Amino acid sequence: MHSDPILREVHRMKDESAREMDYDIHKIFQRMQENEKKHPERMAGPPPLTVPRAKRRTATQKAAK
Repeated sequence: MHSDPILREVHRMKDESAREMDYDIHKIFQRMQENEKKHPERMAGPPPLTVPRAKRRTATQKAAK
């Protein structure tokens, strides 16, 4: 199932970390929040929204209306 050595290492680290906190979801979440505050540059977020700019109408387009 986990034949990829990188995935095996990730799962091992996750399990070790959860074991240190007695598999308590509240402790795990608290640690995650602390790490977010310590290292905000490591946090991924949604991409910035881009709003399409409206095309400007020329004088001939305005007159045609």
